[in-house]
Amino acid sequence: MRKGFAEGSIIVKAIWWRQACFTLFLFVVSIFFAFVGYFGPIFSWSGTIIMALIASLSLFDQIFEWSRLRIDHQGFHLRGWFKNKSFAHHEVVEFKLVEFTGKKLLAVCLKEDALKKRQLPKQPVPFPCAFGRPAEDVLKILRSAIDRTPRPRADS
Repeated sequence: MRKGFAEGSIIVKAIWWRQACFTLFLFVVSIFFAFVGYFGPIFSWSGTIIMALIASLSLFDQIFEWSRLRIDHQGFHLRGWFKNKSFAHHEVVEFKLVEFTGKKLLAVCLKEDALKKRQLPKQPVPFPCAFGRPAEDVLKILRSAIDRTPRPRADS
């Protein structure tokens, strides 16, 4: 977590040593496939190439910070490998912890008009932005960053 791009932005990103260990593990697995000859050279080289590609993407993610949560004056911007979510401050009621299969997960409660606009059911929206950090710590950051400044209504 650090102050980021513009003054006042908060960036929550993956813990560097965890992501580095994961990337190293992926590279070791790719090397393992290179030396496994039991299944044949096509399987070995396919496994090596695929795992090396995934390890490279993980390394680039760590270097260029593709996966991260940015909180700024516009709102909350969660960017991951496969999904991007963005919520403006005026759309958010609160953030809360939801227990799912024994794990604490972050969720965002949106206002009625935001739920209708996004065509979502009336329940908290999963907000997976802990990036290996304790969910309680990220929840404190999210709750403290909600901007409650009054804004003119969009329909006025």
